[in-house]
Amino acid sequence: MSRTKKTRRITDIMPARKTDKPKQPMPKLGGGKNRKLTRYELDAQAREEKRKRKHKGLPTGSRNADPAEQKKAVVKEVKDPRIGSRKKVPLMVEFVNQPEKGRTIKAVPVEPIKPTLSPEQELEQLENNECLNQLLDDLEAGKTLSAEDQKFMNECLDRIDELMTELGIEYEDEEGDNGDALLRQFETMDINKFR
Repeated sequence: MSRTKKTRRITDIMPARKTDKPKQPMPKLGGGKNRKLTRYELDAQAREEKRKRKHKGLPTGSRNADPAEQKKAVVKEVKDPRIGSRKKVPLMVEFVNQPEKGRTIKAVPVEPIKPTLSPEQELEQLENNECLNQLLDDLEAGKTLSAEDQKFMNECLDRIDELMTELGIEYEDEEGDNGDALLRQFETMDINKFR
């Protein structure tokens, strides 16, 4: 005799799945009472209830919605008559409630803004000004200057003085007093201090 291996069927271990057999109502046993469910049947029932609870909501996405319901949802919106209007909007307060014909706005005179220079740059420009240098040369040569030239030269020299005091620059003495002072300091200095 040949031996055969014993196998267990799935139905012996656990209740049949939904795919295995159609669900049948539980048979009622005598006395109108339900028979006691096995552990496997209770688990299967709980899984089924959980699956139902999980899928309470609507399916995701707009592709699952019924097209008939989508057509009903589209409602015509009332268009605002102001959108796309061709009527001109007044930009100035003066023109409100007044006709536009013959009305013009006068141009406001704009004063040219001089570029502001740093004091060093302005001083350098004044020192290198050819007109001012020419006038100073003419004055040293003994020529008489006109009133306008004299006024221009005085304004430029005053501005140079202001800029030099602002920058802390002092005039160089042409007499040579600095040289005499240095010579005196050198002669009176004690050389032994530096040894």
